[in-house]
Amino acid sequence: MGTRVVNNWFADEQFWDTFGDCMFHPASFRVAQEQAPLLVELAGGQQHRILDLGCGPGRHAVPLALLDQQVTGVDLIGVLLDQAKRLAAEAEAEVEWVQADMREFSRPDAFDLIISMWSSFGYFDDPADDLRVLQRCRDNLAPGGTLVLDVVGKEIVCRDLEPVHVTELDDGALLVERPVLEEQMTVYSNEWTLVRDGVAHSAQWHHQLYSGAELRQLLTAAGFERINLQADLSGTDYDFDAERLVVVAR
Repeated sequence: MGTRVVNNWFADEQFWDTFGDCMFHPASFRVAQEQAPLLVELAGGQQHRILDLGCGPGRHAVPLALLDQQVTGVDLIGVLLDQAKRLAAEAEAEVEWVQADMREFSRPDAFDLIISMWSSFGYFDDPADDLRVLQRCRDNLAPGGTLVLDVVGKEIVCRDLEPVHVTELDDGALLVERPVLEEQMTVYSNEWTLVRDGVAHSAQWHHQLYSGAELRQLLTAAGFERINLQADLSGTDYDFDAERLVVVAR
């Protein structure tokens, strides 16, 4: 069967229905629970109004709410928000869920902390839309507020890129990834083939790829002033050994 090329893949519910558990595997929920207290500390360690932008199935929003934070989760995909609502109900966590495009969601001065975790940034074909998202974040933050942006930096991708990568999922399904860098190394494009129960599902998706310096420039253009590049939420320096690029902007 041919590979399905997904236009605006991030808005395609069929894509998330097919490949969602590849991105949102059970271990990632445990890691998110461990990260929640660190996110609260980055915001000052008190009760805060928190926006989880691109919240998906609620990996971070629910544990943050269980830490007595006032949490709003925003995502474009209804099937993911349905999963988030079930997770919150099971945990008896109170979260406000909003289905909206992150380029459009506007609540000026409404949040003390905005988080965008695990590469939920850079989905759009036009990089100007990424700047637009960051400008919305600036406007939606209260004075002195904090933005935490967690992605895979271009430096990490260039170091670790493999032409083919195969992962066996918990249920025995196989995920075959074929990533490439395109558009003068500004776009990370991937072809995924998921083989489950003898049936293969294939799709292509892509997102904008930024180095630490490029993200700093983008955040400065969006109006942020204090910008720190880190390898994790604990403040480890972003260097050649980093596995993630975590940007803390105020």
